[in-house]
Amino acid sequence: MSSTPLTPGTRREPFFDGHLLEKLSHISHELVDPVPTEHVFRFDQPWEGAYSLYATIIKDADRYRLYYRGHGDLKKRSTSCYAESADGKTWTRPALGLIPDDERHDTNIFHVDPSKEERTSHNFTPFLDSNPAAAADERFKAVGGEDKAGLFGFVSADGIHWRKVQDGPIFRDGVFDSQNVPFWSEAENCYVLYFRVWTDGLYKGRRTIARTTSTDFRNWSAAQVMTFRDDPEEELYTNVTMPCPGAPHLYVALPSRFVQKRRWMEPAQARTLGVLEKRENDVSDTVFMTSRGGAVYDRHFPQAYIKPGADPQDWVGRNNMVSAGLVELDGGNTWGFYRCHHYASPTCHLRLHTLRRDGFARLRAGARRGRVLTKPFVAAGESLCLNFATSGAGLIRVEALDESGQPIEGFAGRGAAKLFGDSTHHAVTWPKKRAWSELAGRTIRLRFTMSEADLYAVQQV
Repeated sequence: MSSTPLTPGTRREPFFDGHLLEKLSHISHELVDPVPTEHVFRFDQPWEGAYSLYATIIKDADRYRLYYRGHGDLKKRSTSCYAESADGKTWTRPALGLIPDDERHDTNIFHVDPSKEERTSHNFTPFLDSNPAAAADERFKAVGGEDKAGLFGFVSADGIHWRKVQDGPIFRDGVFDSQNVPFWSEAENCYVLYFRVWTDGLYKGRRTIARTTSTDFRNWSAAQVMTFRDDPEEELYTNVTMPCPGAPHLYVALPSRFVQKRRWMEPAQARTLGVLEKRENDVSDTVFMTSRGGAVYDRHFPQAYIKPGADPQDWVGRNNMVSAGLVELDGGNTWGFYRCHHYASPTCHLRLHTLRRDGFARLRAGARRGRVLTKPFVAAGESLCLNFATSGAGLIRVEALDESGQPIEGFAGRGAAKLFGDSTHHAVTWPKKRAWSELAGRTIRLRFTMSEADLYAVQQV
């Protein structure tokens, strides 16, 4: 038994790791496959093409913003491009009129590399700054760059017109030839930047992830190489680390796992499909990780989260990369992210994948009754809310126990709450008209007895 109870307060706690869990009996703790949709963004403009990648999606009030690298010919420089949407599903390219492409002046290009050495368009990655102290003309921030020149910082008032925060790079201690992801951490009260490093020096060993922090987006701490549960010796090509919607203390990461020199298709088939540069000689998939701050990732589920699937062109290296940005759709009950398909082919595109709110993982009971026991934690708030779903015959029974596991009168046994249905945020009511607020400040446990039911998250509010 833990000597110090957890203190979740009123934070939402999705079951993405084992943080709250003490014991499972006849319950599976499992990843949930995202749902690919019909919503596709094709890189089919002359300034886009086969090597377009490193997209970021941002929800900004009533508008969704999509930023990405346009790159169709490796002999030419890449560009930074912009699209927008009212629903996060159907996109338009506004004619920004900022940067032409040959004879075309109606492009959606907003940024190009200021010099060949800096290459900031290669991986330009923005975010909407939620820091309450952020200046109005720096509402958007971004990073871009590679190892030789370093990583440069940018700011913008409108997300379209950008300027450097200083003449030189804001950070040098990394390799950066991937999508480097910055954001404001409400939980850590600082800016956090996750970026590419190699385990044994410059381009030696394995690709992995490090992080640094800053209070002003200009001056950054020394790099910390991230550690992992069981320290898997795998190549992580991207990091795609971001605060969880509604639970910003919990970071979700969807990195691309890169498997070098594992060829799924023969070169002749690859040429027939239009695969360029022998990119079929490697494969990639996506894994799921979380972090609660600091230099630690939790690989609670070590297996692949998204497999390449049945499409041969997704068995080409650097495919299946998830874009930065996990956004709320349809009023918040659905989450969405975009995933790259057909990279290194003329048909390169993004496809929207969706999942239930908190739906990366679940606690699942089948027809046989199962039980979930939480670790001791301090009760707080006025009520207890669950994200759950049952079958028509399914049931979730909710009991509050004391720290030692003994039932609390009015909240267990005959006083247990019983739920069925489907809701992403349902307040538990107790049959004997007891109020959750009666438990505030006490160290308790929760016990869920479940059949034909899924449990995704809990929250005291």
